[in-house]
Amino acid sequence: MKKPSILHLFTAAKNASPFDVNMAFDAGYEKIISYTNIALNEIIPLTQDAIFSRSPSGLKQQALFFGGRDISLALDMQKQSRSAMFKPFECHTFSDPSGAFTTAAAMLAKVDHYLKQSGSQLGQETIAIFGASGTVGSTAALIAARQGATVLMVAHASLDSMQQYVQKLSAHEPDIQLHVVDGSTDAAKQAVLNQASVALCATPAGIRVLETHHFAQSKSLKVVADVNAVPPSGIEGVDTFSDGGLIEHTQVAGFGALAIGQLKYVTQHKLLEQMLQSDVPMHIDYHQAFDYACAHVA
Repeated sequence: MKKPSILHLFTAAKNASPFDVNMAFDAGYEKIISYTNIALNEIIPLTQDAIFSRSPSGLKQQALFFGGRDISLALDMQKQSRSAMFKPFECHTFSDPSGAFTTAAAMLAKVDHYLKQSGSQLGQETIAIFGASGTVGSTAALIAARQGATVLMVAHASLDSMQQYVQKLSAHEPDIQLHVVDGSTDAAKQAVLNQASVALCATPAGIRVLETHHFAQSKSLKVVADVNAVPPSGIEGVDTFSDGGLIEHTQVAGFGALAIGQLKYVTQHKLLEQMLQSDVPMHIDYHQAFDYACAHVA
């Protein structure tokens, strides 16, 4: 008898994300079980319970998903889980805390696709990230820096606090460099956008961070992207449907939350689906999410 497909969802938060549960069901998982308030030191025994209770054939229909709201913790959980596995007791793993990995992947894939149409690419650009300490902003920083881009982590308050955060974040990609810059005033934002060619906005929903006067006169800025779907948009002139058109009275292209979100949805759905279809254990984080989004961007 064929065993049912199971997705075990682990999170340090007090609740599992309904978004992730819906995505897993829609991708074809028959059973989805969530484990909340999970600490890092619990991951290995939980993983062993999951893998030793199924035959190798059953493990092909099983995945461990790591959610929550802390990207460093989710990555550490996935790393711990993988360390507990060995052939033939190995199953799929997927980390996507708060959907940040697939969202950031989709946002940067959109930007990269736009840049390539003009003969450039992500790794050749200077990218300013507003909301850099959030889940999406942090992930975008890691992806962009790994591609070779110069990444500016914009601090809205304390430069020291952002620098401390960057040091922690960089542990996941020790070969990259992230640069902390001031963005606490209008003049500081304009200075950042006068050196950046790409600006990404991943700040809390409903907060406008950039207005057109911050970047309309910039000689370097080519494209901006905003993942905020709650009015007002994070960037003036970028609405949720913006999909690469020029912002009024500027030469800057804009991408909005729904244009990015459509690719994010496809990316997460298809990667979940691929795990069900693969006989070889897949281990997915922001690297694989970005690769998939770039291959399927339109």
